[in-house]
Amino acid sequence: FAQDYVSGEIYCNGSYRQIDIKPCINDIKYLRPFKFINLTFRGTVEFRSICTQPIRDSMCVAAFHLGLKDKLEELEDIITNDTVLYHRGYTAGELRKLLIQEKLPEFINKNDLCRLSKDIVDLSSDGLKERAIGEEIFLKPLYDRIKKHSNPGKDLIHLPKNGMDIEKIIMDYGKLDITI
Repeated sequence: FAQDYVSGEIYCNGSYRQIDIKPCINDIKYLRPFKFINLTFRGTVEFRSICTQPIRDSMCVAAFHLGLKDKLEELEDIITNDTVLYHRGYTAGELRKLLIQEKLPEFINKNDLCRLSKDIVDLSSDGLKERAIGEEIFLKPLYDRIKKHSNPGKDLIHLPKNGMDIEKIIMDYGKLDITI
């Protein structure tokens, strides 16, 4: 991330060729991600799908992880002291399976979960503010979700049930509302 140029490959006319890219903020206008790179606790890089995010919110995933990158000790403190999700006898994998269901498990209080989520997003925002580039603006969709006590996946489940036409749902999910 600190390099002036990033070397990569481009596929063109049936073959790959090397290319050097100098990233700039205006590149966001051309962003069409379906995979993002996540920085892990171990300092490794993993690819994770973000295809469930509305396209207009796709930068929030990268910004969230980038903001936490230098705040891992504080994040560990939040998780270590948490009683909303963790320390209730479930592994991370088991929690994931419980949390992707339409309804929250009974042991989770929605207000407490939103508070925990806000604490973690605030920590990410602090990390981004320390970079002093203004990237914390990309966390706005996460704050909106916390305020609404919802997320795009949950919203998407309810739209057809509420009579919204599938074409309208697709158009809304793919709409770009990016302003730089």
